[in-house]
Amino acid sequence: MKTKLLAAAIAVAVLGSAAPALGKSPIRKMRTVLDFESRLKDENNRPVSGIFPMVFELKKKKARRAFWSETHWVAVDNGRYALQLGKGKKKLPRKFDPKKATIVVKIKGVGTILTEPLAGADASVSSVEDTGGKRIVQYAEKAGFAYDSEHATVADRLGDWTAKLLTKALEKLKKKMKKRKVKVGRNRINLTSAGGVGGTPFEQICPPGTVAVGLRGGAGIYIDNVQIVCAPIE
Repeated sequence: MKTKLLAAAIAVAVLGSAAPALGKSPIRKMRTVLDFESRLKDENNRPVSGIFPMVFELKKKKARRAFWSETHWVAVDNGRYALQLGKGKKKLPRKFDPKKATIVVKIKGVGTILTEPLAGADASVSSVEDTGGKRIVQYAEKAGFAYDSEHATVADRLGDWTAKLLTKALEKLKKKMKKRKVKVGRNRINLTSAGGVGGTPFEQICPPGTVAVGLRGGAGIYIDNVQIVCAPIE
């Protein structure tokens, strides 16, 4: 009897010590991120689309050097792009205050495209789970964006012409056509007469600003009358 009571007491002690361990959930590490959204336009102030290697820098107001930077491949759709900054290996400062910072956006090979105080930008601070800087999904997303970008590039070309070059060429052609005016020369070209030599000769000339586009007339056994049809030059 004593042996059974001792075994039961040991079992209760073991279960009692194991229960809290089973009930505990792993501690989730959180980190601060900056949700940032902006627009990208070309030199003619028109929205662009594509995938660009962008560098995002944060610096204090009136400071020359940035205290934080991060590089991303960013997908831009009709000029708009949005992403979370600070999810990479380099964390944002714990006491990060967006109201006292300025964001600088650069495109590799192009240069700075935006310098703006975060206080007036479309940006906000939030917390997400800390994954240790691992961004496995990003590569899958990048592959999908690259596929779409390839098709967009092909659709944006007509042979060797890009949409931009074709638009410029058409604009130049329109300007040339506006300057050029069509004129009817004063010289007359008389073709060989048809039929016999009888009858009374006559001549019909279209009025200025018009050209001959056809003939009207009446005929039985012979042609009785002829009338020239004229139309204005447009």
